[in-house]
Formats: sequence, C-alpha cells, structure tokens
Amino acid sequence: MDFEHSNLQKLVLGTVAFSVFFALMCVAIFVFLPSTEKKPAASQDLLSSAESSGGLFDSADFFDSIDFSEHPVQLASREDVGLMLYRQPQSRPAVEWFYSRITSSREITQAILKSADEFNIPLSLAFSLAHTESDYLPTAMHVNANGSIDRGLFQLNSNTFTTLTEADFYNPKTSAYYGMSHLRFCLNTAGNEIAALAMYNAGSTKVRRNSTPQTTLNYISKIQNYRNQLEHSFAAEVLAFYGTTESDSKFLAKY
Repeated sequence: MDFEHSNLQKLVLGTVAFSVFFALMCVAIFVFLPSTEKKPAASQDLLSSAESSGGLFDSADFFDSIDFSEHPVQLASREDVGLMLYRQPQSRPAVEWFYSRITSSREITQAILKSADEFNIPLSLAFSLAHTESDYLPTAMHVNANGSIDRGLFQLNSNTFTTLTEADFYNPKTSAYYGMSHLRFCLNTAGNEIAALAMYNAGSTKVRRNSTPQTTLNYISKIQNYRNQLEHSFAAEVLAFYGTTESDSKFLAKY
C-alpha cells in the first residue's frame, strides 16, 4: 500500500513538474520569438532580439520608413546618424540603451540626448564633451585660478552663467541644456568643431587671438579620442543592428 501511494505521489509530482515546465516554455516562446508586427524593441533586449531573429534589419526598408519631412533642416545640415536614429520612434530605444550603458545613468543620458537633439549637436560629440568635462558626474566641481568655479555635468562656469543658482549647476537637465546651448553658440561662431571646442574650454577671446593654451589642445585631443571609441562601439552595437552603413549616412545628408 505504501509502495502504491509512493508511486502515485511520484506520478502527481511528475505531472505538476511537466505542466510547470510546459507553461514556462510557452511563455519563453511567446516572449522571445520575433514578432511579425513592427514595433520598438525594449532597450535591454535589442541585441538579443537581433541574434534570435537570425540577422539584421534591411537598411532599405528601414530608411524607406523614415519621415524626412519631420526634421528637414537638421537632416540637411549634418551627417550624424545617431541623431537621426534618436529622432525615429522605432530606433530611439536603441540609442537610449547604448548611451545609458555608457553613462551608467538613465537620467543623465536622457538629459544629454534631449538637449543635443534640441540644439542639433552630434550625439558622440555631446557625450564625449560630458565625459571629458565631468566623467558624467553631475556633482563635479573645479575651482579655477581666477576664482571662478566650474560645476556640474558640463562644467558650466560661474562667471559665464551668472543667472544660474548652485542647484541649477548641479541639475543634469539644466547643465545639459546650457552646455549644449553654449556649444551650439561656439559651433556657429567658430565654424568648425575643433575651434568650437577650444572656445568652449578656453573662451572665445583666446581662440580669436590665436593664444589657445596647450592644456586646451590636450583637452580637444582627449575629446576626439574618446569620441572615436564611442563611434566605433555605436557602429558595432547599434548601427549594425539596423544594417546602417557609412553610405547610408552620406545618403541622409543629401535630404
């Protein structure tokens, strides 16, 4: 009798275990199999989704789906594919996912992305500037020889941004907004990125007088080196997922 009871117990337990396993497999199939309906993928699942689908998106189909009329001026004035992908609902999660891993902060990433988009700053340049200025630390602070203080994510100077409170300087959204606004001013004034970065760091007066200090030249070199690494990683982890190539970038610049 005990033997039969033991067998019955094993049978019941085995049936329950199999049912649980089968249910879990159904859930896994539903979650991980690629859907035929096109919709934005969750940020953390982008690369795994690409692998599970057995290949990359077709770049022709992707670019055919873009509404170029939404940002005609911006598209005509730059070749930054990162901004283009950020401005499209179907690819924005991929951009946010990538840069959130870089900064280790969704709040900081969103602040930089939003202001870079607003002032039409290439994303790799915006994030490289923030990294060089503060290493993505919104609480960063530096006292200069003249007594002025650089604070926050983009190290805004107290003598330049006199209307900001101390809390404003350390707010990532405020720092990103004024940092990108000032960089846009420097870009428009200087006409090229190298001179604009020199103006951002040393001020327009020194740059116009051809008296840019060596420390500023080292600063620009650091930004460029970090930016090259960012763009390489972005190409491998994001652009490749969408089948985007350098030729696609040149194509977009014409429209």
